[in-house]
Amino acid sequence: MKIDRAELLRKLEAVAPGLATREAVEQSSCFVFTGGRVVTFNDEIACGIDCDLGFTGAVAAKPLLDLLGKLSEAELDVTCTGEEVIVRGKRRRAGIVMEAQITLPIGSVEQPTEWVEMDADFADAVGVVEHCASKDANNFHLTCVHVTPTCVEACDNFQLARYPLNTGVREPCLVKRDSIKHVTGLGMTEVSETKTWLHFRNQAGLVLSVRREVGEFENLDDIINSGGERCTLPGGLAEAVDKAEIFSADNGSDNVVTVELRANKLSLRGMGATGWYEERKEVKWEQEPMAFNINPKLLVDITTKTNDCFIATGRLTIDGGKFKYVTCLGTV
Repeated sequence: MKIDRAELLRKLEAVAPGLATREAVEQSSCFVFTGGRVVTFNDEIACGIDCDLGFTGAVAAKPLLDLLGKLSEAELDVTCTGEEVIVRGKRRRAGIVMEAQITLPIGSVEQPTEWVEMDADFADAVGVVEHCASKDANNFHLTCVHVTPTCVEACDNFQLARYPLNTGVREPCLVKRDSIKHVTGLGMTEVSETKTWLHFRNQAGLVLSVRREVGEFENLDDIINSGGERCTLPGGLAEAVDKAEIFSADNGSDNVVTVELRANKLSLRGMGATGWYEERKEVKWEQEPMAFNINPKLLVDITTKTNDCFIATGRLTIDGGKFKYVTCLGTV
């Protein structure tokens, strides 16, 4: 079968969030081709999109992705021997082992039914709040994003963000941050709810399904509306963050920069295994010295929308227009 290499690669990359890095579920590190679709499932995320290569089977994801990424042909010939998928280009070919029997338990994922249109800002909302979810598995509900009919929000007991919008869901639910974060780059436009899954779909027909988790989420209204004394952060923080993140990015999922306020000065510092960067700016600050940690991308997102914040006792609130962010201030 003749296939468009770039189009196939685009579809495989789109379902990649459902791949497992460690195969706890059989064939969860594979692209499974069945029923004219390619699907992935790692027990937390399921993905699927129309993709008919003329065969049924499970193919190891990494070598197939790597091969398609390194080949230069616009069109490839793809065939199946029953045990291998053969990919032919101009004067070259490769064979990738295939399992004809499908054992991936994709059937355990409930099928979406009624699709509801989401607010166009849903992906942006998730992209803002997911940085505030906790990484501490001992407080499981805090590792999730809270999706309600009227907002998405997250909190790790040190910081929180709430983004009001029409999510399209009928009932509030918790979704693991590491699952729902994938909607940010996939252009999702619709949502469907089933008993234990939340499903998202884009205009290309890609469906991403994430588990709805059981648990209660604390009411954050009193904190999010606490107000305080107005303060204006200095301009140019995005450029400073860009430099600080050269080093803070060493910390992987704990990537944060430190913002310190004291005596009309603001300092921004990023540290990592390979070094550190610090930049100072003038700011009107006459209170006791304070500091907070924040994800660099979130700080950039906030300060490109506003530089105004409100300081209450031990707390800093930023109203980003479409969302609010609150963080604890520690003394320094």
